Amino acid sequence: MTDSMKEELRKICGRLFFDEPMSRYTTLRVGGEADLLAYPQNVEEVTGLVLFAKRRKLPCLALGAGSNLIVRDKGLRGIVLCLVEGFNSFKWEGPTGLYAEAGVGMPRLVEVAAEGGREGLEGLVGVPGNLGGALMMNAGTREGEIGAVVHSVTFVDRDGRLLTWPKEKIGFAYRESGFPKGTVILSARLDLTPSSPEKVREKIDRLREKRIKTQPLNVPNVGSIFKNPKGGYAAAYIEEAGLKDVRVGKARISPRHANFIVNEGGATAREILSLIGLVKDKVKEKFGVSLELEAKVVGED
Repeated sequence: MTDSMKEELRKICGRLFFDEPMSRYTTLRVGGEADLLAYPQNVEEVTGLVLFAKRRKLPCLALGAGSNLIVRDKGLRGIVLCLVEGFNSFKWEGPTGLYAEAGVGMPRLVEVAAEGGREGLEGLVGVPGNLGGALMMNAGTREGEIGAVVHSVTFVDRDGRLLTWPKEKIGFAYRESGFPKGTVILSARLDLTPSSPEKVREKIDRLREKRIKTQPLNVPNVGSIFKNPKGGYAAAYIEEAGLKDVRVGKARISPRHANFIVNEGGATAREILSLIGLVKDKVKEKFGVSLELEAKVVGED
């Protein structure tokens, strides 16, 4: 970015970091430098950055906790917006409503619901990332998806408009949502079900124990790499294709869960993507099944 662009940006937002390595901000610990990583503190700063990107014809990407993101080795052009500082509050609204901003971590929301004795989020225990990213991809597990408990979502679109959509308009589907391209999610209202803290806690503890036993949570990973194809499970296809524990460089298919790729230390995005390509080719060859990525790939190779 030119010096004049940087000066203009500093007038919009006070928390800016230029040429920032994205490997520090993704749970997989890969990724080259972002031209600009910005921490907007309010709606006005988000809108200003979005409109700056539009005027300058720059890409603009909202970053949550980087838990479902593979950033290529030459990094990201344009602006990356991180909402974890300015948008991290939550509050109860009535007997069932939980208002939360996009930067709140999903593990924290699950705990808040448990403490309040509200059902609806237990199925997301162990799901990493923040609310914004979870809403964008309709994050979930076999036990439930975030879209099921959404009442409405507030966001800024690529034209800088502040909009609130009800659940019905968003069109949640399996690991998908219908937000417009370029959306920056700011907050949501969730509708939960009254229960008892003890009942909710019992289910959370049971599911958390299961996750710990079956997923490689102690090493850098991006969560599930592939969506489950209709009528089957991606992990089963990968394992039956003989690919469990296969490596490309420092990237490895987890021996604990075949739908997880882990970074054993120093892996590159190119190695991760090569391993993904190998898995897709082998599963297609053996079973005729085309696996679709759940993780989002961004940036330049």
